[in-house]
Amino acid sequence: MIGSLLILGMPLLPLFKSAFACLWICSGVLEIRRRLTGTARICRICMDSDGGLRGRSRDGGSEPLQLLSGSVVLARVAWLRVRFRDGLKYSELLTGNARTSRDWHCLQLIWRQRASIFGRPR
Repeated sequence: MIGSLLILGMPLLPLFKSAFACLWICSGVLEIRRRLTGTARICRICMDSDGGLRGRSRDGGSEPLQLLSGSVVLARVAWLRVRFRDGLKYSELLTGNARTSRDWHCLQLIWRQRASIFGRPR
């Protein structure tokens, strides 16, 4: 919503403003659709010690995920961008604390040790 207001405030012809605002809104709707689809497919992301990812569904099934470039793991926040086998791209914002969560600590260790291959095509 704010992006549309910023676009409408730009010094452009009204035709261009409305076209860019429509494109911005469509992009947002597509992103919401991808998030809802990805969230419905998996409820947990599991990472192996070698950096392999699997998505676990609510019914116990799992499917392989590919980690995409643009994923970041920091001290308390992680942004993981993944691709499903069928090509759907999904991103997840995670928070944690390595002092209180063993899983978060393991994620940071794996991320640091395998940083040279994450996000690169095999």
